[in-house]
Amino acid sequence: MISLEELITRREVNTRVMALLQQRAVAALIQLRAEGETGAISARSFIFSDDFRTLHIHPVSATPASEQQVVAAFGEALLDAVIASPSHPKRLIAIATACTSGEIRDLDDLDLRLERRLSDTIYLPLIAIILACLILLYCFSSR
Repeated sequence: MISLEELITRREVNTRVMALLQQRAVAALIQLRAEGETGAISARSFIFSDDFRTLHIHPVSATPASEQQVVAAFGEALLDAVIASPSHPKRLIAIATACTSGEIRDLDDLDLRLERRLSDTIYLPLIAIILACLILLYCFSSR
């Protein structure tokens, strides 16, 4: 088990870590809030399995934190992770900045913005495949 803080310090943030932060972290935070776990979080709170297949979140303190504080702390951790990763996706930097500036105030909005980011990446390959199929269809039908 290794924390996001350690990965950032070692500059070992990989694509699996980034995927878990985008896909699983917010759902885990929402689940913690539903269970009454309202403690403050930081990059130390995000704990990854050794094979980077699972993510667990452990609040760093029992002191209650508002949802906006949790979102801001997630934004700070996400920004640090993006900076420590080999790629620096501008969209994730914008989302992290929106979290820390207060533009994103709740976990549902954060989840929606990250979801949109993930679904946007699917469209380009799909469009390319459709265009390639149309070109092939046109080439074979004009003979």
